[in-house]
Amino acid sequence: MIKIKEVMELSGLSRRTLQYYDDTGLMDNSRTAENYRLYGDEDLERLWKIILYKEMGFQLNEIRKLLNSDESDMKALLKTRADSIEQEISELQRILDFIEKVTAYGLPDMNAEEFSADGMTMAEMAGIFSERL
Repeated sequence: MIKIKEVMELSGLSRRTLQYYDDTGLMDNSRTAENYRLYGDEDLERLWKIILYKEMGFQLNEIRKLLNSDESDMKALLKTRADSIEQEISELQRILDFIEKVTAYGLPDMNAEEFSADGMTMAEMAGIFSERL
């Protein structure tokens, strides 16, 4: 069993973060008679998983589910996260393409008459421009 200071050095996490994980039930380590936190091998393994899931972009409530899930549920949650990231990448790529086209050709001209004739708002027309350019 090791104390929090050693876990801080090993994990790279702050004392406050480790205390928060304990206070919120994400970690469940033992205590000495003097109320010092002690971490065993299982605690360090759990902390390693928390750090990995954080690196994957999961929120703490999602990490709690992952830690308490069986392997098939864990894989489903990872797949859902991967799908979400793919959607984000796709949207960011669309925005990047629009920026590159505007950089190359300039901003599209605003034609107020076209907006009113089509019954479109400026926001709707901007969306169309970003898709077409």
